[in-house]
Amino acid sequence: MSILSAKKITFIGGGNMANAIIDGLLKLKQDKGLDFQIAVSDRNEPKRVSFVAKGVQAVSPDDVNEVVSDADVVVLSVKPQGMQGVCQELIPHLSGQLVLSVAAGLTVDTLCAWLGGHQRVVRSMPNLPSAIGLGATGMYAKADVSESDKAVADAIMSASGLVAWLDDEALMHAVTAAAGSAPAYFFYILEHMIDKAVELGLGTDDAKALVIQSLIGAGELARHNNPKTLREQVTSKGGTTAAALAVFGERDVGEVIRAGMQACVDRSIELGKPSA
Repeated sequence: MSILSAKKITFIGGGNMANAIIDGLLKLKQDKGLDFQIAVSDRNEPKRVSFVAKGVQAVSPDDVNEVVSDADVVVLSVKPQGMQGVCQELIPHLSGQLVLSVAAGLTVDTLCAWLGGHQRVVRSMPNLPSAIGLGATGMYAKADVSESDKAVADAIMSASGLVAWLDDEALMHAVTAAAGSAPAYFFYILEHMIDKAVELGLGTDDAKALVIQSLIGAGELARHNNPKTLREQVTSKGGTTAAALAVFGERDVGEVIRAGMQACVDRSIELGKPSA
């Protein structure tokens, strides 16, 4: 029996990340024949209609009590900037539920305080590929959170990909830079590679297919091998790959990537600071 059996999981906010996690859970539910329920509260009516079409209970924030009071797990999936107000609205409806946050930057202590001292809180940092079961999620909980609660949170997030638990909450900023925001880095690179391939004469469909398949293949190779070793194997002295990498080196693309990740960490830290 799954630890999620007979559970009710309620999402507060139905944005992209909530959609991704819900899609992963729905696939798990179908594949394993599980009986847990999913509900969502969102102010956007078209989104609510879309969730209902998937078999998810959906209500407006005005009726949030309908989906929170009887929930086993409440997933906080609103933007960090709006989280404090949402937490305040939830306080009257909380009576011991496990709370799982997917908001960037906000610490467990901050969330506990905003939830009126509620202590059953687990923090996670997932990414968009969770929607297709290929997510990468960092998770953290304080030592007094039970192993059972951690197992439930783990089951929810691992339904859509890999989960890594952290002993130090400060490392969640690094997870945000290395996984949470990382798909956008790759999408950005793909955009430019596809555009250049089209400029060089390839049709758009062929350019997209070739570039994306190369990324997928490289990722699978890197899963089981050292990326540096693979790069060296591909790079013949004086060859075409070497010519491309020489330009990357001259323009210090590696440092640009590191600087971007640091900016991501800095913003994550900023988002986690209490409002003035």
